[in-house]
Amino acid sequence: MNTINKQDRVIRTLAESVKGAPMTRKVDNYEYQSLADMMQKNQVDPKEIREIFTDPEYYDWYSKRYFING
Repeated sequence: MNTINKQDRVIRTLAESVKGAPMTRKVDNYEYQSLADMMQKNQVDPKEIREIFTDPEYYDWYSKRYFING
């Protein structure tokens, strides 16, 4: 059985809460990994995480790499 840590659960909840919402922030491809690393280390404010995940391309990229059963 796969377990999910608290930070991953918070990130996924925030990401899914804005799925399908209008995009308010476009994430540049070169930022993808650095943003993911910062989110994993709890270095990004939850409000900003929600805004980041309004970019459907970033949501897809992140979810394929970090969400269990994404």
